[in-house]
Amino acid sequence: VCSSSTGGKKPQKQRRVRRQSQRDQRDPADFNNDYDLLREHLQRENGGPIANFLNFLSENSFGNALNKSDNTNPFAFCYSWFLANVMPLKRQRQGLAGEAVSRATIRDEADRRLDEFILRLERDEKLREDVKRVKTFWLETATNRSSSSSSSSSSSSSSSNNNMTERYAENLACRTLSLAERMVSSTEQNTSENQDEVAVRINEISKAITCTPREAVDACHVNPDALSTPSSAFVSRLSKLKTAAPGANCCSMFLSAPKLFMGDTGDEWVSVVGRNAKLLREKFPNVDVDAVVEHDPELLVLSGLEEAVEELLSLWTAEAFALSDVDNDFFAEELSVALRACAPNGGALPEMFS
Repeated sequence: VCSSSTGGKKPQKQRRVRRQSQRDQRDPADFNNDYDLLREHLQRENGGPIANFLNFLSENSFGNALNKSDNTNPFAFCYSWFLANVMPLKRQRQGLAGEAVSRATIRDEADRRLDEFILRLERDEKLREDVKRVKTFWLETATNRSSSSSSSSSSSSSSSNNNMTERYAENLACRTLSLAERMVSSTEQNTSENQDEVAVRINEISKAITCTPREAVDACHVNPDALSTPSSAFVSRLSKLKTAAPGANCCSMFLSAPKLFMGDTGDEWVSVVGRNAKLLREKFPNVDVDAVVEHDPELLVLSGLEEAVEELLSLWTAEAFALSDVDNDFFAEELSVALRACAPNGGALPEMFS
């Protein structure tokens, strides 16, 4: 029976609105701008189960707290192991600081032109014949390389390798022909002799800088002047870079900055890199400068690099940089970003590289 006060309608349930607790804002000035003290104060507050658990992990999973003898909490140990061994790629310590960057740098331009080439390949019979001819060249080159490196293999593995080489050689032939088209002017004809000459030159470059033909042709797409640069110049530049940064992968430096090292002005830029690598070594005596040079060789040609170094050292001590280099596997990348941020014009490269 409905009461008369409700007018014959069922009484509505009242909605319960959950009030979220609001954390009061804190003024850093009340803590003498000591953010470590402010953080400790906030962590002592009850922020809920999720916040408390995350705070617990942050206090027990890193640095000296993890190495204390009385720290036996399995959650903190497992979380720290997960972050150290699963999440990060140990690029700097494995000497791979520049490789991921270099592959991405040269691949984008070459892949874009390859897509355009493939679209024309489907309707151009002559182009398909050119691909077959250049593919044969790369197959023969691959055979010569493999025969010189190994003299015996099983028949099954040999068949598998041949299939892989077929696909690789066809892709490489398309990239080679796409590059050859760029090297002829609008009034010239892209003859088979020109195409073969480009293929031979790419093979020579790959041997000179000790990279794969695929990497060499992609680098030449970024800087076509490399085709007219003598192989002896590449060898000389690699030797000078190795002297400037003995622990760096100089081949990766070439591939990450082909406009810097593989053109007509490469000798000048190698000298600049060597001079500024010495500057970084003097200013950061306990930092792995070779890893920074390998990761970002273009950093060393910034016009305001010396000012950027002084600015950064005014914010952080040399000892702090050294400790971070030991504890942080990504320190080369982070130091590069910091120097670019402190450089004039926001770390912009010379106009020729834009």
